[in-house]
Amino acid sequence: MNKSLAWKLAALAFLVVLLLFPLSMVRGLVTERQERAQQVEQEMAAYTARPQTLVGPLLVLPYRKTVWTLLEKQENGRTLKEWRAESADESVVALQPEQLTLKAGLDTETLKRGIYESRLFHADARISGGFRIPALSTLEAPAGSGKRVEYQWGQPFLTLGVSDARGIGALAGQLDDAPLQFLPGTDVSWLGAGLHAPLAAGPGVEARSVSFALQLKLTGTGELAVAPVGKSVNVTLSGNWPHPSFAGRFAPVRRDVTANGFAAEWQTSYWASGFTDETINACAARGAECGLFDGEQLGLRLIDPVNRYLLTERTVKYAELFLLLIFGAVLVMEVVKRVAVHPVQYGLVGLSLALFFLLTLSLAEHIAFAAAYWIAAVASTVLLGFYGAHALGGWRRGAGFAGLLAGLYGLLFGILQSEDMALLMGSIALFALLAVVMVLTRRVDWYALTASRPVRTDPVPQLAGQPDELAP
Repeated sequence: MNKSLAWKLAALAFLVVLLLFPLSMVRGLVTERQERAQQVEQEMAAYTARPQTLVGPLLVLPYRKTVWTLLEKQENGRTLKEWRAESADESVVALQPEQLTLKAGLDTETLKRGIYESRLFHADARISGGFRIPALSTLEAPAGSGKRVEYQWGQPFLTLGVSDARGIGALAGQLDDAPLQFLPGTDVSWLGAGLHAPLAAGPGVEARSVSFALQLKLTGTGELAVAPVGKSVNVTLSGNWPHPSFAGRFAPVRRDVTANGFAAEWQTSYWASGFTDETINACAARGAECGLFDGEQLGLRLIDPVNRYLLTERTVKYAELFLLLIFGAVLVMEVVKRVAVHPVQYGLVGLSLALFFLLTLSLAEHIAFAAAYWIAAVASTVLLGFYGAHALGGWRRGAGFAGLLAGLYGLLFGILQSEDMALLMGSIALFALLAVVMVLTRRVDWYALTASRPVRTDPVPQLAGQPDELAP
């Protein structure tokens, strides 16, 4: 191989390895700024309200259960019988609604701290439904032989779980048209934070049904989730944020997302959620370690589809490919146009490409990502076009190089905007670039460039009349 070409390829390979260091520094900076943005968002949520999860309401019937055992003993020749308390424990019976309907409208507010943002929602929720309170004979288990069970029913209460109670702005409600007086705390350890309202009457001799209606104003950051507690559940959420991401284990049966906002409806039941009276009361028996409602939720997140850090991170993922394409384009122009480009000039071109990604990140923290990207792309294209005109020996060549660079920037932006089509667009673009290289270099004598033309092995001509020594 021609020594100059071999040294050029070796120098380019060494330059690519060197340029990986500034590119890795840019990647590290993107990660650092992204983590800082998440930290600031958490700090803003810490002094407002965190993502919210609603559980309930549930109707809780506390009781004390005492088991008496009949003991017999002999005294003065007589058999005496005495009831003695064998055990006593306190627990609750938790009832889920027969029907639960929740309708909430979300008004979104953007909070800023410096260059960082966080989305706060203010929800106006209407929660309604009904409970079926069983008769005492159903709730009280019969005693075995020689035993007696005594139930002492405490004051029942309605409880509502709210993951961050600081976000509760107002809460009012009625139970069978009687106003409810809510107090802080759920009054049960297995439900976490929230509110509860004492009730006047508990279970009676006959089973009965009661209805409830609650009006809740709730503030949270970024996400609203609902645990679908109830035998039949209908949840409707709407708001003015145009980019909701529906989350949880239950998909909405109806959704409508426009530039002005969204509306979504969920319908589910205890057959799908697994929230039966038995599982809820088993959860109550385990106490704070229950965790029954942690995963079975529905709801939405208020996302930013143009996250500047995620887009910048995706942009930097193409840095090495971008670098190889530009170096390859310059090398092809060297071969086709017979010009010489020094490795130092290659290095300067590579550094300018690395600075393009850094410039995109720094601008995107202050303006929209698309504007930041194109400002950085135009600056890089103008600079490299001007430099290429001198390095490649002519303004036309510099303009052609700038046009190629602009096309690559445009292609990369299209890939970033079409995430689902990114692989297809990238594959077609690489095939097209390979085709262009093959067309431009179709007349290049590569043997002349590498000085390794194969030696011909033609037979030695025979003189006239000279015998052929190899002939038989």
